[in-house]
Amino acid sequence: MKLLEKHAIPILILCLLVPAAVPYPITGYLATVLMLAFIVINKKSLVFILFIYFPARPLFMELNGGLTYSGDLIIVLLFLSLLMERFKKKNWSFSTYHFTMPFWLFCLIGTMAALITGVGILPILFELRALLITFLLLYIIGELNLERKDIFLFLKATLVFTIILCLHGLIEKIFSRTILLPHEWEMWNLSSANRMRIYGASANPNVFALYLSIQLFFSFFLYRSLKKSKVLVFLASILIFGTLLLTYSRGTMIAFGLAALIFVLWTKNKSFLIYSLGAFGLGLLLVYYPVIFASSKVELSAAVPLDNLMIGSNPTSDHEQALSSRFSEMFSDKILHQSTEWGRLYVVFKGVEIFKEHPVIGTGLATFGDSATLSFPSPIYGEYKIGERMYTDNQYIQILVQTGLLGFGAVLTFILLACRKIKASGHGTFAAFTGCLLLAALTAGLFYNILEDKTFTVIFYSCLGFILQKDIILKD
Repeated sequence: MKLLEKHAIPILILCLLVPAAVPYPITGYLATVLMLAFIVINKKSLVFILFIYFPARPLFMELNGGLTYSGDLIIVLLFLSLLMERFKKKNWSFSTYHFTMPFWLFCLIGTMAALITGVGILPILFELRALLITFLLLYIIGELNLERKDIFLFLKATLVFTIILCLHGLIEKIFSRTILLPHEWEMWNLSSANRMRIYGASANPNVFALYLSIQLFFSFFLYRSLKKSKVLVFLASILIFGTLLLTYSRGTMIAFGLAALIFVLWTKNKSFLIYSLGAFGLGLLLVYYPVIFASSKVELSAAVPLDNLMIGSNPTSDHEQALSSRFSEMFSDKILHQSTEWGRLYVVFKGVEIFKEHPVIGTGLATFGDSATLSFPSPIYGEYKIGERMYTDNQYIQILVQTGLLGFGAVLTFILLACRKIKASGHGTFAAFTGCLLLAALTAGLFYNILEDKTFTVIFYSCLGFILQKDIILKD
């Protein structure tokens, strides 16, 4: 047992890698069962594996369907295990988690409204899972006896994993999604603008960009805390920043750019500003432009026969201008027109129309542009002439439409109470980072359904859990 506990992390990583290499569902199921056994061996390592699993979950699922619900099962059983332990010892501190009650109220309002609207039980449960499965990590982390060394072990291991994801993404970019990707992903029919973006193991450039942005913060904490390997950590941050730029994720760059600025002003940490600017500049010079150049050369060499090329096209020039054009075209007449016709503005206008008719508790979960409506038909789409598989990409309008003013008020109350918890925690720089992570989420909510993004919420709720711990020393 002690041997398993000592080597828990390598064993758990193998539990993910072996099923990915042996793509039979039975291997995924067996690996999941083995991982769940670590609940009685080493809970901390089992939490760590979630930071590996969720950022690459789409890839793991594609390679082996038996890994689809591994993360969900780990979280649920960890939560139930800790709940039973605390009840036996009668030492669960309920008052610590009072601030989370409004979020549960939001889910309850959405459920009641959905039942009134006529949504089936299965779609409601599907959406509740999307909202709550990672939310349980707040309680799990809050109750685990973590030490400072555990946190830095997580940071070191996830940094190594992030480097691997970045290298995989750069290969995807250079070879135009033709190698090291599942065949189904290679066959995706992407627009020319999206084909230039790195999708990564997350299968989504915006999700990947959110993950990389957080890892830049984490790399700074490591850089400042480690006595050795500072150069290696900084080199990793250069790689991460260069890869982040190649996702061309405008919303993420705006959200985390604002968060980084607030972090500098909040902590008055000039070293973070210098670190970030250095990583940005070198990432642009040493990763972004070289990868674009290599990608263009590969694209040109593969463009045979000649008539497949557009006359007067210049792949290198197109790639180089992609980043600047992504931002410059945000408010162009063409983009605004497209957005109004079928894009984000269309979703907002349609959402306001529905909200006016259901202002109190909304239409309910699984009714308007959430993850459940991508798998189950919404009962209101026919009435409001909404096309199937519409996704809001705006957390605010989704909350307003599905839960009305009451649900929106509940979420706002949770956010305010969470801010108070963060401020009162006394955890210094880490508290500031968690607050800035919340700010980034509030900004990103304008562009994404951030509450359904497992990669982001796993990290955010875990950080809130760390904040709740009084014994752990996180303050500088």
